[in-house]
This record gives sequence, structure tokens and C-alpha cells, in this order.
Amino acid sequence: MYRKVKILLFFITLLLFPDFLFAAAVTVDPKQTYQTIEGFGASVAWYEISLAAHPNREDLYHYAFRNLGLSILRIRNAYRYKKEESFNPYISEIVKNMYEYSDRSPKILMSSWSPPLELKSNNAYKGGTLKKDKNGKFMYDAFGKYWVDSLKAYKEAGIVPDYISIQNEPTWGQWDSCLFKETETTDTAGYDKALEAVYKALKPLKSPPKILAPEEHGIGYNAFQNFAERFNKDLIYGYAYHLYHGGDGGSSNPDSFNRNFERIAKNYSEKPIFQTEYDVGDWFNTAWIMHNALVHGNVSAYLYWALVWQGDKALIQLEDLGRPSEWTTSEGYILTPYYYAFRQYSKFISPGWKRISAESDTESLKISAFISPGKDKLTIVALNTSDKDCKVSIDEKDFRALNGGIFRTSENERGKYVGLYNEDAVLDFPSRSITTLALDIKLY
Repeated sequence: MYRKVKILLFFITLLLFPDFLFAAAVTVDPKQTYQTIEGFGASVAWYEISLAAHPNREDLYHYAFRNLGLSILRIRNAYRYKKEESFNPYISEIVKNMYEYSDRSPKILMSSWSPPLELKSNNAYKGGTLKKDKNGKFMYDAFGKYWVDSLKAYKEAGIVPDYISIQNEPTWGQWDSCLFKETETTDTAGYDKALEAVYKALKPLKSPPKILAPEEHGIGYNAFQNFAERFNKDLIYGYAYHLYHGGDGGSSNPDSFNRNFERIAKNYSEKPIFQTEYDVGDWFNTAWIMHNALVHGNVSAYLYWALVWQGDKALIQLEDLGRPSEWTTSEGYILTPYYYAFRQYSKFISPGWKRISAESDTESLKISAFISPGKDKLTIVALNTSDKDCKVSIDEKDFRALNGGIFRTSENERGKYVGLYNEDAVLDFPSRSITTLALDIKLY
């Protein structure tokens, strides 16, 4: 008799609530917390003029700093001692408008590609290492002084970096660079000693910026660890790396990064981890890699490479300022699919929020969730990595959603507002889509 009742109840449920029986189950637990988010950002390095001089720059500032919700702007340290080579004045205009247009008090990360030629061994911006003095010693102290002089000059221009990286990709010399080994060799300066020199030079400053290191090219081949194990960790605020090796972002396998993400997250958990540059893969893989960096890599900040650029992989693609007659749009810019994929995170997750536990019983459904410091707002980001549509039910563990909106980016949608969130409804997640639930909540 009991067996018959169970079968009857199953068929009644199937008739009345078929979606719930076949929906993927997602459980979100706000009481289980992980890393604190520092922000989401992108770079304007090398294209400062194209942004600041664009005829529709007010629109660009709106889309970059308000609509995108950018909370970290990465710029390059382009200060030079020779006045005719001094840093680009357009960056001051960009930073001024960033503060004006944003409602998030964005922070600035300044990375160095190359110091002035006076400090380069090859007297060139590309390649080379630190110059040696007349006694055959690498000029670490002069390098530290250069950073102090740089920060003074930028401050006078209204730019005060919150974070610095003393060298972008210290082992990559294919463009403007300054090569460093993990420790000093006969021919190459040591990153560990350069870091010590910069830290020592900055220490007397009233409010020195936070140092991120080593901003290595990728996380494969133990490259990040080789640096991190050789410099004094007490000198830095957080770790930083890029993703140009250590996984395959250009294919359909963003999960190939996960082993390296997890190794670094496990062994370097005492400080925030920043992913400060990457742009390989299509728009959907970009979001997938962001998910993996946040969940498996435990990163506190994720930065895309180009905020603005003429290439179609920038968040905002700029058309050639010098050839307006060849523009394909009347505005001279395009919000790319990467923009909307990135925005599914950056717009709805603010600095100071914490990542919380979010689990799915379906492997192809990637879930992450974040809660505000006041514990009254919660954002869930879901990636349906399958080529099939998916129905999802949300288990609100120890909280209740009071209201909220649903926003989605897919092949045919670009940051579309889908509608209000209903805690009793089964949600539809299209194939290869990114869905963000921005909720007001109350904890039990």
C-alpha cells in the first residue's frame, strides 16, 4: 500500500510540477564565506589618447565606469625623467572622468612595462634588464628612487595609485619590458632585490601604495611559485599573475586552468590574489575562466586586458580616430560581447563583497555567489556551459530573497533584463548563457 501511495504522489507531482522534478538544483549558503572581493577591472595602457580624445568620450566614460561597474583601472607607469618623454597627459583626463562617472570609487593599479632608458641595460625599452653601475652592481636603489619620483609626478597630475606592480611580466621581453630573474644572476637583475629596493624607497611615504607581485606571464610550469618563493612576502599586499599559460583559454576547455588555480589558492591563501591581465578565448569562455578564477583560484580581483582598443577583443572596441569616414558605426565604438560577458560579474558584485558557497548538482551548470558586507544583497552568477537549455531551481539556504532582477548574456542577448526573480519559480537558463540574479535578501 505504501509503495502504491509513493508512486501515486510521484505522478501527481509530475503532472502538477514537472519543471521542479527535472530542474537542476542549486544550493546557496550565505553563511559559508570565502575570499573578499577587491574588484573587477581592465587596462587603458597604450590607448589612453584614443579614449580621452574620442569625440564621443562622454559615452565611453559612462559605459566604462558606470554601466560596466568597473572598480579597478590598470594603467602603466610611463613616467620618464626627460621632459620630452614624460608620461601621457591624457591619463589624467581619464582618471578624472573615472571618478566623476563611477559610483564605486574605483581604485588604480599601476604596472611598469619599462623604466626609463637611464635604468636599462640595453638602452632600449624593449627587452634588457636593469643597468649596472660603474661598480658592476645592478641599480636597484635607482630603480626604487624611480618609483618614488613616478608616484610624485603622477600625484601632481591627480593620479594616486592604490596598487602598484613593479614589473609587468618580468620574464617576457617581447615588447616594452625589463627582465628580472627570480634571484639575481650575472646577466639579469633579481626580482627579489628589486622588490626590496622599491619597498624600502616607498616606506617613508605617508600613504604608500600596496604592492602586488610578481605579475608573472602565466600560472603554468611553476612560474608563479618560482618567483613567490624567492621574494620576501612581508613586502607585498597581494599576489598577482596573468593567464597566458597554465591552461587553454582559446579552446572549449577553460577548466584546464583549474589544477593550477587550486595549487596557488591552497598554498598562497594568506594574501589576496589578483588576476591582472588576460583576454584569450571567446566571450563565453571569458566568463567561464572568470568563474574558475573566482571559485577554483579564489582570486579577489579579476582584470581583463583591454578596456578600450581597436581590436574586437576589447571590452569597448574603438574605431580608428584618424579615419572617421571608414567607421562602421555612427558612434565610433562598439560594446563587444566581451563587454557584456564581463559585465555579468562587474556590474553586480562590488568591492568588499564576499564569495559564498554555491553548489549545483549539474556539472555543466557553473555557479558562484557573492554577498554584500551588510548581508542584505546577494548576487548569483550562473553559466550554462551545455549546448542544451537548462531549468534551475534555487534552494535558498538560511536566507530569503525579498526581490531582485535577472540579467542575461547569451548568443542572442546582451546584458538583457529578463525580469523579476521569483523564489518559487523554476528558472530557464539557455544554452551557453550567463545569467546573473541580483537579489535583495534577508538572512534567517
